[in-house]
Amino acid sequence: MAERLLKAFEIAKQQAGTQAQFRLAIRSGMSMVKAEKEQDNEVNLSRMKAALKEVLGREVEM
Repeated sequence: MAERLLKAFEIAKQQAGTQAQFRLAIRSGMSMVKAEKEQDNEVNLSRMKAALKEVLGREVEM
């Protein structure tokens, strides 16, 4: 299970609401359902961090 990928969705929701989760899914190309099944590997985490930075407008530790 990809705990860090899912944490990105939690961070987006906590800091900017449900719309931010939706934008994160679009920008990362990964829905929450897909994130649950993926691995926390370097490629996935890099993509998710970049998408989260774009959505929130700043870098966030995951």
